[in-house]
Amino acid sequence: MDTNVQVLNCHTCTLDEQCLNKLIPGEPDFEEANKVMVTYLKGEILCKVGGFPSGVNTVLTGFVKVFVEGPGHRNIVVKILSPGDYLGLASICGCVTYSYTAMALTECLVCSMERDTVRELIRGNGKFAYEVAKWYCVNYDRAYSKISSLGFKRLPGRMADVLFYLDQPRFRLHGIYECLSRKELADLAGITMESAVRILSDFEKSGIVRLAGKEIEILDHSRLEQISHSG
Repeated sequence: MDTNVQVLNCHTCTLDEQCLNKLIPGEPDFEEANKVMVTYLKGEILCKVGGFPSGVNTVLTGFVKVFVEGPGHRNIVVKILSPGDYLGLASICGCVTYSYTAMALTECLVCSMERDTVRELIRGNGKFAYEVAKWYCVNYDRAYSKISSLGFKRLPGRMADVLFYLDQPRFRLHGIYECLSRKELADLAGITMESAVRILSDFEKSGIVRLAGKEIEILDHSRLEQISHSG
């Protein structure tokens, strides 16, 4: 077996608080299901648009960017996955191929589980089904906010939204900016890298943010929020 793939035992796993098991601790069907833990190195592809999902994946450690690919090698990063987020859940409801590509931003551990087992758990365990639906609702809300930002806001407003998104504790407290290039920041905002660099420079000159290498610190949340709201 590849050294990057390990058969997973829920009884001995120390990362179960980040996976589906946290929703149904002690559930025999889950603990006995076929699962593997896969290590992905930075830059490796977890799934590719148009590919067939082989299971439901849970990010246990690290960060993963999820993006849609456009013409001319232009991408839009839809979201960043952190520990506890999922890939491939749509496959249990009939989506036969991935509609996005996912790439590791850092070295990641991912728990991969057979989708048929997850489907049966949703059918038979109300608490589990509710928690999965709640995760989906949060992500759909985020998707609509993303569409609104890309469709109606000017470039500074889009960048302001990205900075607020990355200011969430799950990102900020784990050094997310060290994992992102300026190109990836631009892809999050749906703008060119040149525009992203210029806007960040303008924000710094205005005292809204502080730039230190790859790090970005928000200094004036109120003014940044005004930029976000004004679009």
